[in-house]
Amino acid sequence: MYSELPSCLHSFDVISRGATGWVFQIDDEIALKYTRKDRLDEFQKENAIYDLLEEHRAPPTLLQSFLRLPGINFMPLMAGTLDQRINDNQRRDYQKARCLEVLKLEPTQKIEQWAMELSGAISWLASIGLAHGDLRPANILLDYQDHLKLADFDCASDIGSDHQGSAPPWSRMLGPEAGLKRGTYGVYGAESEQFTFGVILYTITRGIVLYEEDPPGAVLLLQEKIFPPLSDGHLDRIIDRCWKGQYGSLAELAEEMASLVGAKATQATLLDDEHVDKMHWRCTHLLATKLSAVLVEPVNTEKVDKVANN
Repeated sequence: MYSELPSCLHSFDVISRGATGWVFQIDDEIALKYTRKDRLDEFQKENAIYDLLEEHRAPPTLLQSFLRLPGINFMPLMAGTLDQRINDNQRRDYQKARCLEVLKLEPTQKIEQWAMELSGAISWLASIGLAHGDLRPANILLDYQDHLKLADFDCASDIGSDHQGSAPPWSRMLGPEAGLKRGTYGVYGAESEQFTFGVILYTITRGIVLYEEDPPGAVLLLQEKIFPPLSDGHLDRIIDRCWKGQYGSLAELAEEMASLVGAKATQATLLDDEHVDKMHWRCTHLLATKLSAVLVEPVNTEKVDKVANN
């Protein structure tokens, strides 16, 4: 498993392994995402998205980055993922990847807080012309104050571009209503993103992924717009509107989520510039010392030593 990795990374705990990279815990504040073999192009696409996020001063609901180089991204260490949180509230058969029992549901106001944060994140991305492209609980992180952070931007795509599809239920193949586009995933936009938001909100409110028991069958059920019954509660009404594409824009969705009671909880804040600068130089020093073997390109060690000694 570790054969593709520099030996200097073997002593660090693996947080996750995704399609484009491994994530390691470097210390109590820093995580490192490192490219997988032969996936550098995709990895660099995500780094370029982070450049864009910084240029536009992204809100605190999107994960920040301390330092990026080819094949490398240092980020703040998070408490876990929304996917892990959901699974921790279940009794699961991990061999069959199936929930046996939901043991606990999150408080309504916590769900409302997350709904506000997630809708705000995807609405902000849309405001700069982007769709996340891979919305699902595994790509949604939780910090140590239990605020939501959207992460993993390697699939980010332009609004209006062809939707590449995701494993069910995180995207919907279009049905008869789409005419000649039936059987495709359409394009990235308000309709596709709010649909997935609705699926995520359903998953959080029920404590189990929509149609988890039958992923192959989920494709047809979603295509035919066959959804499980919903209540008349306010969160279920939001889910229903999302599945039916009734929000005219993601800004409209975010505005409604911001009016929920739980949205009035303590707001997340961006890491201040002084802290980000401090972490940047710590990461640079790591690359000049014990993590030098991870570099795809050499780092200016003279500059690092000068900063480290100040």
